[in-house]
Amino acid sequence: MTEWIEQDKKDENHLYVHLKDPSLLDLSIFDRMSNDDFCLPCMLTNEKSASIVYATEGYIPLHDFLSQYVFENEEGYIFLHQLFEQAIASNRNKPVLFDPDYVFVSGFGDRFAFVVVPIQISNWMFQKDMSEKWVEYIAKTMQTTTAFEIPGFLLKFLKSAEFSLPNLVLGLDNIRTLYYPKKFSFFKHRRIQTFKVKEPIQAFHRNHAVESSSEDKTQLLQVQVNFSAYLVIEQDTYALSNEINLVGRAMICDVRLQDISVSLKHAKIVCENDRYYIQDLKSTNKTYLNGKEVKRKMRLKNGMKVRFGDVECEFKEG
Repeated sequence: MTEWIEQDKKDENHLYVHLKDPSLLDLSIFDRMSNDDFCLPCMLTNEKSASIVYATEGYIPLHDFLSQYVFENEEGYIFLHQLFEQAIASNRNKPVLFDPDYVFVSGFGDRFAFVVVPIQISNWMFQKDMSEKWVEYIAKTMQTTTAFEIPGFLLKFLKSAEFSLPNLVLGLDNIRTLYYPKKFSFFKHRRIQTFKVKEPIQAFHRNHAVESSSEDKTQLLQVQVNFSAYLVIEQDTYALSNEINLVGRAMICDVRLQDISVSLKHAKIVCENDRYYIQDLKSTNKTYLNGKEVKRKMRLKNGMKVRFGDVECEFKEG
């Protein structure tokens, strides 16, 4: 969890949290939030415990969007420019919570909303470390078919002494010009376009505990046990222990397959409502399920044969 808040519960349209240290509550932050279109609307429900409810209707966590969408050509540049520019604007005089689960985006990817935490200014010192981890997460999670230089640039820039979100935006714009040069400089000022997907991305369904009663603890244990699927490749077993499991040759993949026929980010296996689904990530040599090419999200069942490029395996569940 974060340095600042503890999540109490979450439903489809609301996020309920409280400050870990209620004495740090700064009521003046609420006035600044009310005039910022990039902040999630919120309300203080209990001043003593510093409990706050945020309205998330119309948005999904950034984590859910990045885990499902694959950027093509210049899309990644446009999306990140919008994201970082709006984050900078919102963070100028307020403490934005830079966390993949607490930065929100519309299903179409064209609007962002940030969780601003009403804490005293003395605690904003954690923000630089927080923003660095956030950018690192984005670099390791975003998926692209062509602009592979973007994640590499983000990770390299993190090590620079000049790291800041404004400098990062300038750097991305320069890299974009290098890889996607325009023929006429007359159009240079028009390069920043608006990103929007054709079909909205849906949020993943999650189970959220409200209270730490014995009944809730039992439910949490059941959720953990449900992640009991795995892939069998010859004599090796690869556990699918996450809600989203990336398959490929890249270091960040949960199932890492060192075969030249496998793409860096080849496919993903997702657990939704205790059911597993597989989706190809526009890999070079395709993904096959029981001999059929995976062209859309397809249901996985115990004993099914899966092939990533030339690598064959079997899906096991239970």
